[in-house]
Amino acid sequence: MPLPAFAKTPEPLFTSVMKEGTFEIRDYAAQVIAEVIVPEGRGDPGNQGFRPLAGYIFGGNAPRAKIAMTAPVTRQQGTQIAMTAPVIRQAAGQTWKVRFIMPAGSNLATMPRPNDPSVRLFEEPAKRYAVIRFSGTGGDAVLAAKTAELNRFLVGRRLAPMGNPVIAFYDPPWTLPFMRRNEIWLEIAKP
Repeated sequence: MPLPAFAKTPEPLFTSVMKEGTFEIRDYAAQVIAEVIVPEGRGDPGNQGFRPLAGYIFGGNAPRAKIAMTAPVTRQQGTQIAMTAPVIRQAAGQTWKVRFIMPAGSNLATMPRPNDPSVRLFEEPAKRYAVIRFSGTGGDAVLAAKTAELNRFLVGRRLAPMGNPVIAFYDPPWTLPFMRRNEIWLEIAKP
């Protein structure tokens, strides 16, 4: 029996450095990313960021090109910093980065230009991530527990995370929760 179309969604290539149960250390090559920044208080950041990104890949660009959907869709919490005169920085609230990873072989110079100014394209350099894989809906309590579990894994191996966790969702929302593939990624330094 053939797999449903969404099951064939391409994923970014990586090299598995180490795997132990639900934990894995992965090296990802440089990738072209489409990103939307969602301010705190705008509802579910995943939904708010998904819409303009989906619009971009489904033809909301010049020259109205369709771009293949890839998995996962990621989101990462960040802090927006506002600059004031002369040299004072002040936190201006939380933001979320919602990202689509462009298909393998994408080149920033040849990517279609987004029509929506909230969609930003950039090349992310190669990175190493520690990853924990899990199923379910990925609610706040589960995400916090899995992030803590991944941090304990890193501490046990004397590895330090860099930056905020990246939440990766691989399946469409209609997938039954027990069949969903979700991951938390924490960037770590390469030795």
